[in-house]
Amino acid sequence: MATREFVAKQAARQILPLVRGMSDKDLERVLWLIRKMAPTDTTRVISNSLERMRKEEHPTIELLRRAIRQTNPHVRERLANSLIINELMDGGVRRRELADEGLAAPQAYLISPTMRCNLHCKGCYAANYSQEDELELEVIDRVLTEGKELGMYWVTLLGGEPFIRQDMWEMYKRHNDVFFQVFTNGTLIDKDVARKLAEVGNVLVVFSIEGFEEETDARRGKGVFKKIMQGMDNLRQAGVAFGFSAMATRHNVDVIIGDEFNDMLIEKGCLMGWHFLYIAVGRNPDTSLMPTAEQRELMRQRGAQRIRNEKPILVVDFWNDAPYVGGCIAGARSYFHINARGEVEPCIFVHMAIDNIKEKSLKEVLNSPYFAGIRARQPYSDNLLRPCMILDHPHVLRGLEEEFHPCSTDGPVCGLVTYLAGDLDKYSQEVARILDPVWEQEDVPGKVDKEKSSVTELGHVPSSAM
Repeated sequence: MATREFVAKQAARQILPLVRGMSDKDLERVLWLIRKMAPTDTTRVISNSLERMRKEEHPTIELLRRAIRQTNPHVRERLANSLIINELMDGGVRRRELADEGLAAPQAYLISPTMRCNLHCKGCYAANYSQEDELELEVIDRVLTEGKELGMYWVTLLGGEPFIRQDMWEMYKRHNDVFFQVFTNGTLIDKDVARKLAEVGNVLVVFSIEGFEEETDARRGKGVFKKIMQGMDNLRQAGVAFGFSAMATRHNVDVIIGDEFNDMLIEKGCLMGWHFLYIAVGRNPDTSLMPTAEQRELMRQRGAQRIRNEKPILVVDFWNDAPYVGGCIAGARSYFHINARGEVEPCIFVHMAIDNIKEKSLKEVLNSPYFAGIRARQPYSDNLLRPCMILDHPHVLRGLEEEFHPCSTDGPVCGLVTYLAGDLDKYSQEVARILDPVWEQEDVPGKVDKEKSSVTELGHVPSSAM
C-alpha cells in the first residue's frame, strides 16, 4: 500500500500546477484528480459529494468557481497544498493511524498568540485574560511542528487581535504547509497587510462582524464596520481568500441569517462564514444576551443550512451543525485552544485548564486525563442539537470541574461553574423543551448514528469546519 507521504507527493505533483494556473473552467479536472487520489473516508465523501453537486448545479460549485476567480494563483496553490493535500489527504491518514492506536487525533487547533487588542468590544469572550501575556515565538514554532507530526495542518489564530503580533509573519512563511485561519476585528487589514497575505498565501482571514453598521458598531465601536468593509476590499483586490464570523445574540439573529446581510457579504467577496452563539464569558458576562431556544430553532431552520444550500457561500453554525460531527468536538476530540500563557483549554469558551504547553509536549496534553475525561462523556446526550457542555449540559462542565479541578484561566473563578450556574441550568432546560421534540420528530439534516464516524458531506458542512 502506498504511504501517505507518497500519496501527498503525487497529489501535489499533479494538482498544484493545475490549481495555480486554473480558471473556473478547470474545476472539473481538479475535482476528478482529488476523487481519484482520495486516501481517506473523509476525502472520498467530500470528493464524491462535490461530484454529485456538480451534476445538480448546487451553489457550492459556484462557490468554488468564485474562489478560483477571486484568488490569485499563488494563494490558490498555497491553500490547495495546505488544506487539500496536507490537511485532508496526508493529515487525514496520519490522524486515522493515531486514532487506531487509541491516541487523540484532533483535526484542528486554536492558538492565541496575544491577548492584546486595539478594540474593547462589548461582551468579548477574551477580555478577562491578561493583556501582558504573549506566547513566545519559539513555543508557537514547536507546537506547529509537533502538530504536523500528528497530522494537524489546520490552525486557527485568534486573541486578542492576531495582526498585532508582527512576528507571526515568520510563522506563516516557515510553516507554509499549514492552513492558517486567522480571526480578526479587521481594523488592521490595510493594503500593506493585504499584500503580505497575498505573498504568504496560506492564510484565510475571517472578519468578526455582528451585522450591518448599526449592529457591528454598537458592539465594537464607531467606525469599525467601515474599516471591515475596507479591509475586505483590500483583500479582494490582492486576491486573498477571506470570510466572516458573526456572534449571534438575542438582538441580531434575524439580521445575520437574513438574505440582505449574506448577499452583501457575498458581493464583498466572502467565501465562507461562521455563526457562534454568545457565551457568557469574558467582559461583563450576561446570560440575557444568549439567543433564546426559539431563536436557536429559527437559526436551524433559516440560518447556515439554508444559506449554504441557496447561496454560493459556505456558512457553518457551530451549534446547529453539530449533528454532522457527532456533537461536541472539544477536549481534543476535534479541536482545543492554547491561550497566550500556554494554558491548554478544551474549548475556546471553557476557560479552565490543567496543562501548559510550555511544560509538556502536544501529544502529552492531548492524551491527558482531563481531555480524555471530556471525550469519554461525549456526546452528552442523544440530541445532537444540544451539543454544548456550557449552554446545553452545564452539569457536565461542573462535573469535570469537580473531578479534575482545572484552574480558571481568565480570572479568580470561572463564572460558568459558579455564579452563572443557576441561569445556565434554566437556559438548558428551556432549550431541551424546544429542541428535544425537534430531534425526536423531525428528520434533522446530519442526524447520524452516534456510534458511527461523523464523516459528512460537503455542501451541508465540511467535516473539517467544526
